[in-house]
Amino acid sequence: MLDLDLKLNEFCGKTDEELAMLAKSNRSAADALVLRYLRLIFIKAEIFSSHNSDCDDFHQEGLMGLLNAVSSYDPERAVKFSTYAEVCIVNRMRSYAAKINAKSCKVISIDELPEETASQEENPESIYINKEFFSELRNIVEEQLSELERQAFELVIQGATYGEIAVNLDISEKSVANALQRARRKIRCGFSKNL
Repeated sequence: MLDLDLKLNEFCGKTDEELAMLAKSNRSAADALVLRYLRLIFIKAEIFSSHNSDCDDFHQEGLMGLLNAVSSYDPERAVKFSTYAEVCIVNRMRSYAAKINAKSCKVISIDELPEETASQEENPESIYINKEFFSELRNIVEEQLSELERQAFELVIQGATYGEIAVNLDISEKSVANALQRARRKIRCGFSKNL
């Protein structure tokens, strides 16, 4: 944990835009950027989730949206990374909410969802909790997921579709869906064991 703290501290003075560019090739920069946005992801997930059981799924979708924002961010477009990241996170969660609503046949307008944003200031406790969360997530991914599950999870976080993952890993889309379902279950179980 101390090594992670030391690696992350070197990025404290960087702007989000600088971190986003570094994060494309530097895992520690990506970790630092994710830590900055975890609170926003949690808040948005609470807004979108209808009950506790799918809040974790919205957390994952938000994280995937953030990592997709990192990989596709272009500073030449003169848009702040924070604005771009929030749009990517919310769009990912809205898509997931629409998918859930379609499956359950409930008629809920996504436009009626609140547009709240993170407004509370970071404090040492929340920073520590976020670091702990991300460290635990990384440990679960590295230690509990099979190679196939880990590869599929990393690709979907980067924004790849199930079809693209299937081609990349030379497996069927059904196998991709099954691998990701197992990965999500293991991540959820990993977190619940540590509560």
